[in-house]
Amino acid sequence: MTDPVPEFSIIIPARNMERFVTQTLDSVSSQTLTAFEVICIDDGSTDGTRRIFDAYAQKDARFRPVSGPAKGVSAARNLGLEQASGAFVLFLDADDLLHSEALQRFHASLSNSDAVGAVAGVQRINVDGEDLRGADNRALIPEQDQLAALLRKNYVVNGGALALRTQAARQAGGYDTSLKNGEDWEFWSRVALEGRFEVVPGPALLLYRQVATGANFQTRDTGFTQMAPCIEKIANNPAMQQKFGAQLRRLLRAREIDRYWSNVRNQFQYGRKPVALLEGLRGVIMYPDSLFRPKLIWRFVRSLDRRV
Repeated sequence: MTDPVPEFSIIIPARNMERFVTQTLDSVSSQTLTAFEVICIDDGSTDGTRRIFDAYAQKDARFRPVSGPAKGVSAARNLGLEQASGAFVLFLDADDLLHSEALQRFHASLSNSDAVGAVAGVQRINVDGEDLRGADNRALIPEQDQLAALLRKNYVVNGGALALRTQAARQAGGYDTSLKNGEDWEFWSRVALEGRFEVVPGPALLLYRQVATGANFQTRDTGFTQMAPCIEKIANNPAMQQKFGAQLRRLLRAREIDRYWSNVRNQFQYGRKPVALLEGLRGVIMYPDSLFRPKLIWRFVRSLDRRV
């Protein structure tokens, strides 16, 4: 069942994810494009995650368990990137699911293109796998100036929706292990310096699970900090400064605002409504220019209710 030169390397870092990881691996097993390898990184789990990885590897040689450095998700992803042998790489979270045609559709978009990556649609799901309402992230991706748009707003949403050329991911330098939040967006922005993204048509290829203990459930210290470290990294990146000049600060100001209100929304959705109210009032004071962004206000209000 193994291909000597896999088209895709799927990197799945996991720490204590036994509740969801079987479903994730099943979604990979059911891919219509079968020329792939799966680098399953157990990053210091104390539950049954590693046993699940080992069981899959015994059944299917395409699945390869690896012991991670237990230094966080960025270091685990970088380890997987170092070991990847596929032409394309996909960073899949251990609680998310792939559409059965995901790899096939990514491959079709990239095989006759010079793009560095391909962005697919994202369907949010709850902890039980039920669909949640949300806008199509692909509607935010322009044909031109994709990097500027990404600096303003994270339209990739999650790494499982972005297939990258392995060479481009390595050339960009991998993930910044000093970042604890927004490390994926900062990495994708550096990749986007290398070239454009294709947009994959058709159904959403990533089912992105919304879990209250996940990265989308932020605290004040990480989610409500002005000029977060990930944004500072972009602001101080010489290549970004050279490309955008004075415009860079304006783009990142928009990102700060969008990031702030996204975290207000997360507090609301995960039952911390008093916190959401207080932080919302604080946001009006911190970002008064938010009130002059009707598209942002419309997206924010619509996103408060994810029920289908």
